[in-house]
Amino acid sequence: MCQVKANTNFHGHELSDIAVINPGGWFGKTWLIEIGGSYSSFYLVVEAGSMSDAIDELADDEKHSHHIVVEEENLGDYDSESCHYGPSGQVLDLDHIMIYGQEGSATPFPCKYTGGCIDGVCPTEFECECE
Repeated sequence: MCQVKANTNFHGHELSDIAVINPGGWFGKTWLIEIGGSYSSFYLVVEAGSMSDAIDELADDEKHSHHIVVEEENLGDYDSESCHYGPSGQVLDLDHIMIYGQEGSATPFPCKYTGGCIDGVCPTEFECECE
């Protein structure tokens, strides 16, 4: 499988080589997730049907879930009655994320996919043949 990255413009700033979660998984409906931290933000593009589905995709992603899934040793800091849960029952910390995209559009957050055998492809036209 090819390593898909995304390039986009975000508030006048060019963002490139952003990791893409679930490329080709939801008809090109892409969302930009910003994970805020100390000095600079970390960005991911997630292909999902809605904002909440994008959170679920991130929570189940093997490589990037650690950004929002609470580690077991810290679960005591979260109230089980009011915390957020992921699709696999994991506790999520959503305090430092923002999701950008326009609900109801074919490509909620416009970007271009690159990587492997693709270069500048709109997510709605993505088909990976790199295998």
